[in-house]
Amino acid sequence: MGMTTLQLDGNDFSILLSFYSEVGKVFTKDLGWEIGRNLDAFNDVLRGGFGVYDCEEPIQLIWLHSDKSRMDLGWEETLKYLTKKLKTCHPTNVEAVKRDLAMAQSYVGKTLFELIVEIIKTHNHIELMLR
Repeated sequence: MGMTTLQLDGNDFSILLSFYSEVGKVFTKDLGWEIGRNLDAFNDVLRGGFGVYDCEEPIQLIWLHSDKSRMDLGWEETLKYLTKKLKTCHPTNVEAVKRDLAMAQSYVGKTLFELIVEIIKTHNHIELMLR
């Protein structure tokens, strides 16, 4: 049996919310419930065990049209994400999020695309290919 290969297609989403929907479609199967719409939930899903592959099972993830995603999940979407996060985060995180937001306003730090790629790369069982 070969390695499980999954594909995220940048043409199928353009904002963070539709990215989460695409992740739900690709990474989960027959769950009967939707995954959380946040990066922590995304991180959990990557571990596996959500119907498509087992926990820590080696997989190959091909991100098609990743250049489009790099633009779509760039600074504008990052600013929206951080602005929303500031309103909903735990009081102890407010200063850190404010700092991230101030940096993002000057295009410093990481975009959502870079954060997402970084999260994927923390999972040693996932081989990521940006196409």
